[in-house]
Amino acid sequence: MKLPSLRRVPLPTSSSPSLAQSLHIWARNASNESALLRASLSLGLFQALPREPTSAPLSVEALAHQLGASVRGTRALLELLLCMGLVRMDDARGYTLSSSIAALLDDAGFHARLQAERPWWHPMGRLDEALQQGGPVVEDADSWDVLGHYRELFLDPTKVSTSAEAEDFFDRFARGAARTQLLITVGRLGVLDALASGPQSLTRLGETTKLSVEGLRVVLEVMATLGLVREEAGVWDLTADARPLLEGKALAYLVRALSVSSRYWEALGRLDETVRTEHFILDLKDPETSRRFYADNSQQITAVFATHFQLGRKAVETLAQVRPLERAQVLDIGTGSGVWGAAFARATPTTQVTYFDQDVVLEQVRTNLERLKVAERARFWPGDLLTHDFGEQAFDVIVLPQVLNVLRPESLPGLFARVSRALKPDGVLLIAEYVLNERRDGPLEHLYFGLRRFMTNEGDLLSASEYAHLLKDVGLTASVCLPLPTQELILATRSGVPLPSRLAA
Repeated sequence: MKLPSLRRVPLPTSSSPSLAQSLHIWARNASNESALLRASLSLGLFQALPREPTSAPLSVEALAHQLGASVRGTRALLELLLCMGLVRMDDARGYTLSSSIAALLDDAGFHARLQAERPWWHPMGRLDEALQQGGPVVEDADSWDVLGHYRELFLDPTKVSTSAEAEDFFDRFARGAARTQLLITVGRLGVLDALASGPQSLTRLGETTKLSVEGLRVVLEVMATLGLVREEAGVWDLTADARPLLEGKALAYLVRALSVSSRYWEALGRLDETVRTEHFILDLKDPETSRRFYADNSQQITAVFATHFQLGRKAVETLAQVRPLERAQVLDIGTGSGVWGAAFARATPTTQVTYFDQDVVLEQVRTNLERLKVAERARFWPGDLLTHDFGEQAFDVIVLPQVLNVLRPESLPGLFARVSRALKPDGVLLIAEYVLNERRDGPLEHLYFGLRRFMTNEGDLLSASEYAHLLKDVGLTASVCLPLPTQELILATRSGVPLPSRLAA
């Protein structure tokens, strides 16, 4: 039986990911992958999918009805499973389960192994507590030996399946999320900081971090299996490959990424419930939850301001190929850190930028713009993205920088109508967004991002043609989609207004 490999980000020179690439996966998407597979098993999606090639494919709607689940949630799962190669989709968008995956999941022993792992999600989220006290934690009135479970998952050779294909699936199902939680914990509790300062004995590391020595021993041995640390003569140190990734700014960046991932843990653990009922555990349509989340999100984006600023500059240079930006009036809607508007403000000394977002976000934007010395040409415009009137024919350029993915699909036509009304007759709308391919089966990282948007009661990711259709309905009949690093750039305008056909050199 041959199990198709689950597709990762394409690698430039090797079929095996580097440690840097692995860290990126563990910090951001490994818990998404585990939650996806667990939810699909719990909901019965794997069982409901017709088996190829003998059974007729089923649509998303038919599968959702059979599961008693929401169509949007079922689609979010299926598109990822399709991208990973676990399901197939025909030209009519009917889905079947890969025959090799069906054979694997139909094995009673393997199925039982997966089911036994399912209850461990929430106890693993208590790894901090287990490491602090060096013993079991209490979850729902039961005692859970979390450290013992980590030892079994990563250090017990008798628990490894003789089938490489089955072990690969189980690794993604169980150990992926365990790796993410381990990194969250050692980052949050100062273990990574201590190791970055130099070699440590277990005793010294325990004294530095105030953590259980026996708990640290388990954690360090697991980290050794990941290639992050090594032990020699009772002293633990970062490996040569890990040290440049876990020092200074690189470590600070990783810890921030892990902090973001930790905020999704509870919602990921209850993904099956959200897909079934659309009861959102982390509901960003709740005003107070949204305020706290996006205030922190603005700080997270600010931390990688330089990288995003380069993307913004590339977009500005691309647009400047076909239209001058001197004295341009620019509106940056859902500005976040202000980085995209700032790129326009730095384009010419006469470009005026209005930054629109919640009050709490604009506080951080002011600080960023003062540092870039463009605050004197800034206007700060607080308001509600869902209802705000942006005026009529007031702006030469309107920017939507990764804001559409926070909106439910039914909100997009109204927003685009208000944006189109606010554009001057020759104005251009610039959308920076994660854009799916036309089959909606990739890119993989986009789909994982879209899964998080669904489970936080936000929006869907769209393909370029889906955006073009919505924009045409509000009079922006010309559009182009250009690839940026990590995301895409959509430019839209009215008929007869020139648009660039490629990114600036």
